[in-house]
Amino acid sequence: MRKLQKFSFIFIAFVLPLISYLGNSSIAAKGRFIDNGDGTVTDTKLQLMWQKGDSREEMTFERAQAYCRHLDLGKHNDWRLPRLDEVDTATVIELMMPMHSTLPYVRFDLYWSSDPTVLLPFNYHPARGTEVLRAYPAGKNDRAYVRAVRSMRKG
Repeated sequence: MRKLQKFSFIFIAFVLPLISYLGNSSIAAKGRFIDNGDGTVTDTKLQLMWQKGDSREEMTFERAQAYCRHLDLGKHNDWRLPRLDEVDTATVIELMMPMHSTLPYVRFDLYWSSDPTVLLPFNYHPARGTEVLRAYPAGKNDRAYVRAVRSMRKG
């Protein structure tokens, strides 16, 4: 009986809110993201345009910045690395693609943010572990993937 109570508590406290969150997230995301058919995806809520794919290889922060500067995608050349506040759960889910790592213990890939000390997780699903952080520390010689973004707001 005690095990059943413990399971019920865990289910009510952790699983139900997660299911509710995921349900609301997918409802909010409907219509929010538009595949432009040119290798880009528009986020109508945040007024951002994302690179649909990624760099396909890990690189240093300096090289990641150069990658964005030289990226010409969807008839745009003003690409940059994303800020931490531009990546939310709906973005991660919508822009999900196959993981690069084939190691069984790796649950997601890390991508450069605009801050050289911060890496962003992509390619994870919240239901596969609540311990995924919004950001991870990066060192000077670290290597990560790039997913470029550009602002669609004027000014």
